Amino acid sequence: MKIKVGNLKSKIDTDNPQLLEALVDLYSFKTPGAEFVPAYGRGWDGKTSFISRVGMFRSGLLPRLLEDLKKIECTPEIEYRDPQEKQQTGAWEIPGFNLYDYQEEFVSRSIKEKRGIIKSSTGSGKTLIIAAIVKALQGRKIVILFNAKQLLRQTYEFLTKDCGLEGIGLCFGEGYIYGDIMLCTVQSIDKILDTHLEDSEALLVDEVHEFSKGKTTLAAIQSFPKAIYRLGFTATVPNDPIPKYNLEGAFGPVWEEVTTSGLIEQGLLTKPVIQLVKMQKEKLEDYEDLSYSEIYDTFIINNKNRNNIIKDIIDEIRKDNNRARILVLTKNLDHGRALEKLIGGECKFLEGANSLGERYKSISHFRTVEEPSILIGTKILQTGINIKEITHFINARGLKSEIATLQALGRSLRQHESKTKVFVYDFLDTVKYLKAHANKRKKYYKQEGHEIIIL
Repeated sequence: MKIKVGNLKSKIDTDNPQLLEALVDLYSFKTPGAEFVPAYGRGWDGKTSFISRVGMFRSGLLPRLLEDLKKIECTPEIEYRDPQEKQQTGAWEIPGFNLYDYQEEFVSRSIKEKRGIIKSSTGSGKTLIIAAIVKALQGRKIVILFNAKQLLRQTYEFLTKDCGLEGIGLCFGEGYIYGDIMLCTVQSIDKILDTHLEDSEALLVDEVHEFSKGKTTLAAIQSFPKAIYRLGFTATVPNDPIPKYNLEGAFGPVWEEVTTSGLIEQGLLTKPVIQLVKMQKEKLEDYEDLSYSEIYDTFIINNKNRNNIIKDIIDEIRKDNNRARILVLTKNLDHGRALEKLIGGECKFLEGANSLGERYKSISHFRTVEEPSILIGTKILQTGINIKEITHFINARGLKSEIATLQALGRSLRQHESKTKVFVYDFLDTVKYLKAHANKRKKYYKQEGHEIIIL
């Protein structure tokens, strides 16, 4: 067997059709919702295949494929079709910053191995790792992709102002500054295709899990044919095989060097006190016929008892801590607005319609006002913010996603002189759908090694 390896795609050449067929089957997975697609049953088996019938596959899957072949004592010949990197990398030290050992390890491995997904918990300093890699690769064209303009702007300011890096450009809906090192939102990627698509030698993607599915995001990470360095950054890699293999195909294997609990033990993150509020039991037979959206509307958005508990928690916090900084996350705009009205005082609800300027102004006020302050937000506050002052976090939205749960928790764990612990509140809802989701969130907290208190 020979594997011809290209930068984006590779090909298996073998005279053993049974082996190739077995590999195709091993790398094929049932596509969720396939039964609703017209092509299902008309020649399509409803599966997503990561190795084609003629042996083509995304090159980032090569390490995984070699491990699987090793299990059957098959050692293929490897032939590289694209020229390998010859240009030397520079030093990655950044004046004013000292990298922790795990950060140094990630940077060193990125430069040496060129492809991989850096899994490092929220608060572990991924932006500094990115800065060090960019510093080492300066002199090349580089694209750094984001799915949120707020995170892009934050990274741009860090690279230019804090790290003093030059040649940095940015591209998003409201702005464009050319640079050989271009920070770009995936929504505005068409603006850099003429300047960076064919010539970029490095592709870095922050919050890479958000690129694991979706036509535009997948097309983006599967492009840039000369990008020998292909690195993704995330705190949470998808567990489902299709999005996970999509990411590995584009970037390579997952590297995990640091966990949330490990950083807490090292004193680099704040220890959370996670408190789950047990909700009153409902007569389930009264709600058997309700859909998920109806259940969510009744028992989360418009649940007066649940919302009043949130208000009571906040009132108690404000009474005991005159410098409290309380983050509340909701899924629904109406829920956020209702809580803002109910809570009152120094309470501000941020939503996607707010401009970047409005967001920065509200966040700045939240951090600096003399009295206790509350910031309510939807997904825009789940990622892309760095508010170290958060002392309390209330997950008011429910949901079952591991990524969303741990990302949201990570917003509150950053260290600040004003706190030694961060207090987290979540809810053990009791009705159908919501009960299962609450148990999943409880499971995710435990998996991260956090203690849980039931209220």
